[in-house]
Amino acid sequence: MKKRFEDKKPVIISNFREMPPMSMSLSTMRWNFTGSWRYLRPYYDHKVSPCHAGCPGGQNVEGWIRLMEEGHYEEAIRLLREENPFPSITGRVCFHPCELKCSRAYFDKSVAINNLERFLADHTNPDYKIKKEEIAGSTGKKVAIVGSGPAGLSCAYHLLRLGYEVEVFEAEDAPGGVLRIGIPEYRLPKNILSREIKILTSAGVKIHTRKRVGKDISYDSLKNYFAVFLATGVHKSRRLGIPNEEAEGVMSGLEYLKKVNLKERIFTGKKVIVVGGGNTAMDSARVARRSGADVKIIYRRTRAEMPAWEEEIEEAINEGISILELTIPKKVLVKDSKVVGIQVQRAKLGEPDSSGRRKPEPIEGSEYDIECDMILSAIGEEIDEDALPEIKISKGNVHVSKDLSTSLKNYFAGGDIIDQPHTVIDAIASGKKAAIAIDCRYRKLDFEEVLKEISVGEWGAISMLVYREKYVFKNFVSPTVRLSKETVDPKSINTAYFQPSDRSQMNKISLSERSNSFLEVNLGLTQPQAMNDLLRCFHCGRCTMCDNCYIFCPDNAISHKKNGFGYDIDLDYCKGCGICVTECPRNAMGMEKESKI
Repeated sequence: MKKRFEDKKPVIISNFREMPPMSMSLSTMRWNFTGSWRYLRPYYDHKVSPCHAGCPGGQNVEGWIRLMEEGHYEEAIRLLREENPFPSITGRVCFHPCELKCSRAYFDKSVAINNLERFLADHTNPDYKIKKEEIAGSTGKKVAIVGSGPAGLSCAYHLLRLGYEVEVFEAEDAPGGVLRIGIPEYRLPKNILSREIKILTSAGVKIHTRKRVGKDISYDSLKNYFAVFLATGVHKSRRLGIPNEEAEGVMSGLEYLKKVNLKERIFTGKKVIVVGGGNTAMDSARVARRSGADVKIIYRRTRAEMPAWEEEIEEAINEGISILELTIPKKVLVKDSKVVGIQVQRAKLGEPDSSGRRKPEPIEGSEYDIECDMILSAIGEEIDEDALPEIKISKGNVHVSKDLSTSLKNYFAGGDIIDQPHTVIDAIASGKKAAIAIDCRYRKLDFEEVLKEISVGEWGAISMLVYREKYVFKNFVSPTVRLSKETVDPKSINTAYFQPSDRSQMNKISLSERSNSFLEVNLGLTQPQAMNDLLRCFHCGRCTMCDNCYIFCPDNAISHKKNGFGYDIDLDYCKGCGICVTECPRNAMGMEKESKI
């Protein structure tokens, strides 16, 4: 390379007439205030990233990803836990709607947000504690929570940090609700669940187990609490509605999972039929398979209409489970009061029903029998009204107002017993929302007005961070810049500045290791894999000081701030050409009309 430059001969220009045309000035142009030509002005706009707006729990995904990218793991996990108290859990069992909204998905493949969440939670301090300064001053009020599932525990966590004394009442021997009794160990190890719950109890949340409210203790005994949050979950399985379903060998999938998770003695047949197409059906089938059974899932629609996550369906098939589509159960076949098979009928898809999915229509004369010695019903769950106080029920759900208050004074409800998606992250979100609503009632704030202030983006998520800053701590210093309400449109990302890259894939234990074993299937990301996906994030709507605006400004009107992060725009020279906005890779800038025009 050095030789190449040594061979070059200099071009000698003897006078100005020999000089090539070029743009130059021999003196400063700062005398020419070109800003007077402007009728539009650029501005820096910290918008909401689609992943942030798309998380029901309102996690500032872009914020904690950036902190991880910079190596600030402690700050990242605290920002994440500001909204979601259980990242080790959701990092394993969340259906990650954030990734469906990720702008990167429109370019190549979404950032592995869910896997990064698990990585962050698993690689930070295992003895994580809520800091004293993160807990607001005591309100002097006590709140009772009925149920220790994701909604109840989330509400407890947020109320604790808002200054309340919290007591949780759980009917089972150990806390966790559906997280403990409904999700198999191979998806959510119980030591991970216990570690997350310990964070709450170490900070002061009291959990009373073997206390079924309505039976062991009365609802009337809770009248001295400032508020009661109902989060009992749905543990009553829907009936199949076919002959002989009371026979020995027929069981609900949820009851089967509960017994296995609690390590109770339970018979698993050699040939098992699972009825249903949701996640409970997939979990039931995979658990039965691990117990040595030959397993078939029958579903009345096609795989495309199955409500289970695609990943869970794929794993079930990989583990040797058959799926019989367009198959309707008609009758349990019995001998000596025990299951010996199931009669089914083939179906075809007709017009869409109220769910928007095409309705299965039986095909006349297509009945046939399948041999089995166990049938697990997993066609959905419903609320158990006997576990609730006398409260208004609407269309099978506890009726709640916008602030999750019920028909009973100072009673709130959340999780699967209200009309919302039955997912872990939606339950966690409802617990947070109820905590804010209860605190609003204590502080005499209008919840609907507060909701407008703390909503994030355009899809209904709310921010506890904003609520605590604005209404509780007031002078609390946020680890992130204040966000606007606007959600970034993925089409507005200037992808010319990004290269396609592969999404990191977690390693899994082998199929042979899963046989007769409840070892966790997903092993998590490695450090290099995590760093790869951190660097894939577009940081939508957030300035990263890439210097594009600084470099492309034709008037040198943009400069680095002398103290701190960001840029200054000198409006004396900015002509409002908009090049800086066009060249911003992340849609972190905008143009607005001059007020003087």
